[in-house]
Amino acid sequence: MNTAKVWRDFDQAELDRQYNSRGTVPDHMVYVRDYAERTRAAKASLAWSEFAYGEGPADRLDVYRALKPGAPVLVFLHGGDWRALSKEESGFGAQAFVAAGATLVAPDFSLVPDTNIPAMGAQVRRALAWLWQNIAGEGGDPARIFVAGHSSGANLVSQLLTCDWARDFRAPADLVKGAVFMSGLGDLEPVRLSFRNQWHKLDEAMVAEASLLRRKPATACPMILAYGEHETDDYKRQGREVEAYWAVQGNRTQFFELAGRNHFDAVLEWADPASALFRATLAMMELG
Repeated sequence: MNTAKVWRDFDQAELDRQYNSRGTVPDHMVYVRDYAERTRAAKASLAWSEFAYGEGPADRLDVYRALKPGAPVLVFLHGGDWRALSKEESGFGAQAFVAAGATLVAPDFSLVPDTNIPAMGAQVRRALAWLWQNIAGEGGDPARIFVAGHSSGANLVSQLLTCDWARDFRAPADLVKGAVFMSGLGDLEPVRLSFRNQWHKLDEAMVAEASLLRRKPATACPMILAYGEHETDDYKRQGREVEAYWAVQGNRTQFFELAGRNHFDAVLEWADPASALFRATLAMMELG
């Protein structure tokens, strides 16, 4: 049995266990079906539209419009290990946030193996630049764009925070006014070393490009971080390190360990109007 250390104090078997989120629950598809059912309910009850933000087949996003114009805009980036899910499972928070006064946006983006993780980050940046240019026509305030992501979507949020918006898009340097980072990773090196790299094919340069903890942020904004009580130890460690790193940059942070939650249902607490995490998100947007 090979017990050589691969990452920190983990041998290969333990590293693979730490980064196998699906292995922490009996059936992760229970939660995926819940995301989809809640998204269908939102589409049945709210005013929403689909838009193309580019020419690619995955360059699409759904806008769930706030009840009043000039609303803050909350962009949610789904998880799925950078290789699963879509905007059809990403509108589950729309009913709660629209009722509270926000416009919620759920983008699609290309997935592995059709792309790679840094290219996915670049695609999401293009989506955000499109929103900044166009969301006023849908009642959203382009000067109040906030981003939230879960799991691999939290990594995409972090890639937005390293974008030089003025240089790359001639947009305001502070285009992103706040971020919510849920059950995410600030350093992709252990992913590269784990079983997951058989499909992600990360190399050291890609890890450096797509890892917040290895980059100098180009954005200063508040960040809310959260993970579930029942997530693995290294996911929790990464969440705490991202919070510490973001605070060292001079940014305000809040942290939530969500009692009784796992990797897949922690994000549902974010969409629950009764939760402290939901209220903190509203406060960041100056709502409620």
